[in-house]
Amino acid sequence: MELAPDRLAGHLAQGLAPLYVLWGEEPLGLLEAEDAIRAAARRAGYSERQVYDVQGRYNWEAVTKGGGNLSLFGARRLAEIRIPSGKPGTDGSRALADYAAHLPGDTLTLISLPNLEWRATQSKWFGALAAAGVTLQFRAVESARLPGWIAGRLKAQGFDATTEVLDWLAQRVEGNLLAARQEIDKLALLLPAGRLDLAAVQAAVTDVARYDVDQLPDALYQADLARYSRILAHLREEGEALPRILWQLSSALRLLLRLQSGLQRGETLPRLLAAQRVWEKRRPLVEGALRRLTLPRLEQSLMRLALLDRQAKGLEPGDPWSELQRLGLYLCRAPRRQAATE
Repeated sequence: MELAPDRLAGHLAQGLAPLYVLWGEEPLGLLEAEDAIRAAARRAGYSERQVYDVQGRYNWEAVTKGGGNLSLFGARRLAEIRIPSGKPGTDGSRALADYAAHLPGDTLTLISLPNLEWRATQSKWFGALAAAGVTLQFRAVESARLPGWIAGRLKAQGFDATTEVLDWLAQRVEGNLLAARQEIDKLALLLPAGRLDLAAVQAAVTDVARYDVDQLPDALYQADLARYSRILAHLREEGEALPRILWQLSSALRLLLRLQSGLQRGETLPRLLAAQRVWEKRRPLVEGALRRLTLPRLEQSLMRLALLDRQAKGLEPGDPWSELQRLGLYLCRAPRRQAATE
């Protein structure tokens, strides 16, 4: 059974399943869910705990035989199986499927996995685990949802925050929810409950945001120049290689170019998106960019990227970082009326 993470607390209040499988790309959600399941297990009398860290060429008999052994003094036991790679291998796949088919009595099993590829979620071993217990997937909190996430956390600490405060906090903690929780906990220690003052929050919060080059295309798709600029500045400070940035941006623009060309040939957008394997959750971003960016503007942007590539290699004069900023301005602030005449 698949369970939404925000329903875990209510589920645990009603009773425990024999098996939980936690996976995804958001570390904070995974950690908090693990803690919640452990706490529920302790309250239910699971007094023993065994941890199996699956690394490299692992001896899966330790898991299968351990589950079959009688617990010390007949006590209930919590068995945690951690697979950091998300790839149990041939032996592990068989062992997990067999384990799911013969869950040990008086044992609650908690399996932790990283973010999995789609193929892994369709595997026999994952299907066997999902059929035998409860699965929870933890997705990253996207930038548009981050202020709401922060508002919920602040409310739990007795705070009320304006949109201005929430947006400011979101900029400082984006991509790093573990640190975001620490900053919110710090606010609870330093400030009184109630309405938060922006100046007081600014004095207390550290900039702990983490950005990756993969986030640049989405900022452009959304025409969010402020976020694009923040990501670019962080990447420069962290010494990110320019070729990787240029490759990521050119890939994003070439995708839009192929889609826009197909639309001009009379093809339908759903068919084009499927042919280009655009993920379902990213399609609204891509569609918004297509409505805003014309074919000539995309072609001009790719020509600018070619110039940036030569600048990065020292073959042309100019500062490629400054040109990247100008490119963002060009793409994010494309006036529709002007674009229609291009």
